[in-house]
Amino acid sequence: MEEIKIVGKYMDKREFRNYVYTMFYKHKYYIPISIDDVRLSDEDEINDNDLLVTKDNITYTVQTYLNKKIGNKQIEETLKDMDKENVSHGIIVTNYFVDNNIKNKAKKNNITILDRAEFEDGIYN
Repeated sequence: MEEIKIVGKYMDKREFRNYVYTMFYKHKYYIPISIDDVRLSDEDEINDNDLLVTKDNITYTVQTYLNKKIGNKQIEETLKDMDKENVSHGIIVTNYFVDNNIKNKAKKNNITILDRAEFEDGIYN
């Protein structure tokens, strides 16, 4: 579990995104959402999403938030990106713990939140 603290303390946003990509790509079976494919967004283009993942022929846009409290604004940003990418599902990944009210609101909008608890339970135990 110590690695989670290192993620929050020593990484910048880009490194965190790459870390999340690695977790999805190399450790698919540890992530609470089993996926078939993952790809990084083009770093040279201005993209709102950080990753696109595919599971059972459904594409999800993924937003990563390092050291940022997740609330209504991040849900709205994910919804906008889902619309832009023409996908019906989204994932928010953060190294913070997320309030259950926010998780429930996200779920109603087809957004799954993977917070610090999922990382600890899914990857490090």
